Amino acid sequence: MKNIASNEVVKRYSKALYELSLEENKKNKIINDLSKINLLINKNKELKEIIVSPLITSKKHQEILLSISGILKLDKITENFLFLLASNKRLNLLNKISTIYDESSSDQKNIIKIDVVLPNKVLKKDVIEINNKLKAETKKKIKINFVDDKNIISGFIIKLGSTMMDFSMKSKLDKIVNSLR
Repeated sequence: MKNIASNEVVKRYSKALYELSLEENKKNKIINDLSKINLLINKNKELKEIIVSPLITSKKHQEILLSISGILKLDKITENFLFLLASNKRLNLLNKISTIYDESSSDQKNIIKIDVVLPNKVLKKDVIEINNKLKAETKKKIKINFVDDKNIISGFIIKLGSTMMDFSMKSKLDKIVNSLR
């Protein structure tokens, strides 16, 4: 139940930020800002621990965010949004909020986001080939995110919105194991 409530909160924050960015005509700037801050948090383990820690006060979070905002030259809307998340003890949801915000932005541009999970790194020529085939199938602009996952052994998994097509060896082996039980 907590996960459902958390998802609703994420959607509300994301929607509010998205609508404000449209009003102020700063949608792309906010996308870039969120990308910068998430990249920094994900690359810096200590910062990530501080951001998600419930032991750090909202005031201290805001001080940290203010200095980060100055360094990254974040827009005032992004800065205020981060302060709001800090004061409401919701900074731990920032990554999810950014993802939903990005998806909302892509929906507006009529861009389809596709995740392709493969067991190893994709060659440049394969990326182009996959991109062209998916573009031909969907007849829309697409943005493909390639994810490496050695656990799938071979094959691939495609995630398109809420649809997932699993052609991995791991899923086939799992089905065999389940049928033998």
